[in-house]
Amino acid sequence: MSYSKKPIIAVVTALANGFAEKELLSGIISENKKNGYYTVVFSNIYNIVQPEDDLLCEQKIYNFVNSTDISGIILLCESFIVEHIRESIASVLKGTNVPIIGIGTRLKEYEVLDYTLLSTDDTSDIEELTSHLICEHGFTDIALLTGMKEIESSHLRVDGYLKALNAHGITPDENKIYYGDFWFTSGEQLADRYISGELSFPQAVVCANDIMAYGMLRRFSEAGVKVPDQITIVSYEYSDIRIYYSPALTSLRKDRRSLGAAAAKRLQHVLEGKTPPEFTPPRGKFILGNSCPCKADEAQSLSELRDAERRKNFTDLSLFSTMEHKLTLCHDMDEFISIISAHQWMIQDKKNIYMCLYSDWNELTPDYSHIMRSVSMLDTNQAFEMNHYDIRSFFVRNHDASVCYLNPLFSGQRLFGYMALLYTSDTSYDDVYRHWLKSVSIGLEFLRLKNDIRYLISCQNVSEYRDTLTGMNNKKGLRRSFQAIRVHDNKKLYFVTLRVDLFPRQLNDNEIRRRTEAIMGVSSTIARFCGNHDISGRVSDDTFVCLVQSTAEPEIISDLLSSILLQEKSYINYAGTSSFACCAIPCDDSDFDELLSKCSDIIRDEHSRLTKLRKNRYYKDMLSVRNRMYASTEATFEPDSENSYTDRIDFFRRNYKSCFGTAFHQDCINARLAKAKYYLATTSLAITDISERCGYVDYKYFQRQFAANMGIPALRYRNLIKG
Repeated sequence: MSYSKKPIIAVVTALANGFAEKELLSGIISENKKNGYYTVVFSNIYNIVQPEDDLLCEQKIYNFVNSTDISGIILLCESFIVEHIRESIASVLKGTNVPIIGIGTRLKEYEVLDYTLLSTDDTSDIEELTSHLICEHGFTDIALLTGMKEIESSHLRVDGYLKALNAHGITPDENKIYYGDFWFTSGEQLADRYISGELSFPQAVVCANDIMAYGMLRRFSEAGVKVPDQITIVSYEYSDIRIYYSPALTSLRKDRRSLGAAAAKRLQHVLEGKTPPEFTPPRGKFILGNSCPCKADEAQSLSELRDAERRKNFTDLSLFSTMEHKLTLCHDMDEFISIISAHQWMIQDKKNIYMCLYSDWNELTPDYSHIMRSVSMLDTNQAFEMNHYDIRSFFVRNHDASVCYLNPLFSGQRLFGYMALLYTSDTSYDDVYRHWLKSVSIGLEFLRLKNDIRYLISCQNVSEYRDTLTGMNNKKGLRRSFQAIRVHDNKKLYFVTLRVDLFPRQLNDNEIRRRTEAIMGVSSTIARFCGNHDISGRVSDDTFVCLVQSTAEPEIISDLLSSILLQEKSYINYAGTSSFACCAIPCDDSDFDELLSKCSDIIRDEHSRLTKLRKNRYYKDMLSVRNRMYASTEATFEPDSENSYTDRIDFFRRNYKSCFGTAFHQDCINARLAKAKYYLATTSLAITDISERCGYVDYKYFQRQFAANMGIPALRYRNLIKG
């Protein structure tokens, strides 16, 4: 399967480097890679339980599941702790039209989704954990600390506990089942009740997750209660922070890797139209510690210590780097990229990493352009533009990568873009990378506030008043210039608007490159049109504005801009001759935004007119003829020169007029005159030379035809538009 066609599976999770999430992702990524699929992971940066409104912006990263590149979605249900965030995630996912597999417990916020839920068998696992205490250690007085009452998984774990007791002839005591919140505080509070004497010490406590067990161990240690001599504690859901608590906790480790692989395999079958295999929940495995009379596995404990040591050493080395300091001091985007590129060593084992920013990321009120500018931190020459939902671009450029992580870059309520981190293995990032992302986001905000932004790819200086791609004025710069402009004597000020690429196509890598070249070509056209005296700028991805002082009528001004653009090969080759609209209106007492709105209405009407013309079934064929005609005005174009229409000249002429609203013969004249107007406005060529370049043998005939169509002679036209 080619790299451009491999299915891409999206994983939606919070905090992708959490221990449980990393184990699930390992299984998902490995299975997808085996099946010839790519994996993309959407995740946030900050602590998932922080309720600050200023962190809500990072949740916008999940909107990228709407990419048409995505074939299926796997949702890690339990990773989202806050209810309103789960509701938000469910709302985004509900808008997609691809199959969804959920992993984890059933939560009410996700019931609006049409999805299949897979999970481990919590009941059987807790039953096995409780049975271990009964069979291996002879305990009969056993308490259970589970999670919240409203969560399904809490009750599944209660069921497992009760099954184990009943299976071994022990009468359950409902008073020894305690509900908590799966957090440290629940364990601490239950421990306090034992320590104070409110509750009698049982022989053992089964904790429904490790975090609550750690809370109990911490409180018992502070109070001098010896574990396991006075009380045994075991838990479910082993995690990698066990080494920070004493004694080492005995825990049943969920087989999350197998669960993740099962979800990926099921999604593969759905996508390929096969019947999914019967799902058997993977069973957990004991990790023995010293919190029960069992002895810890020394090899396991040593491995955990070594892993923790490596993490700490690397974290200390990375967190005290000078990157954050340097980013707050840099002055332009080139320097900014250089700094973060020099510190990419802080991200271990990566294949590549890209910073992807919206083209208007530094605007005061960004509209979130559909175009993003991306640059590799490993090779800063590897820079490109892409559609904001174009995820496949990363895999096409790194075809041996197996997973791409997308994390938001933001400040307050402003989303700048995201980082794309790629690996060739089934690994995930660490907390150092999250800190690195935070530093980059803070640095971008500092840079934005300094109003000294440099275009991501080129070395052109642009301020907050400049467009980042073309270096022209942006909307803010034009508005400022409009307020300060002074009109020369005998001239009127016109507001000229040009909208290009009226009928955009689906953008792949090659099309994005061609579109970028086309937009740069349009900016060059605007520069030729305005010369050194008038003011111009780009107010959005596809719209340009010129503030023109002239004695000519507005119709002549807009017609001239069209004529000059028709000679811009990079744009016409990309979008064609019938892909733009422009208008010019006098600048009366209206303000900048009112004038822009008036022009937008005029162009919207023209867009509607062109849209109707395009409905002709032969439009593409006719456009091909028209494009060639405008590109080669010196040639003679006749209907019978088009082989496919040799015997159907009337048919050709009728359809041509239907497509462009102009007769073919008249459009041939229009093409030649458009080139003539271009030469008259932008060069000092003699009239005879211009007529010859436009395909006229007799320059006097050119003069007559120009005057007949424009209402004034060619020389007077030149004086009018250059005056």
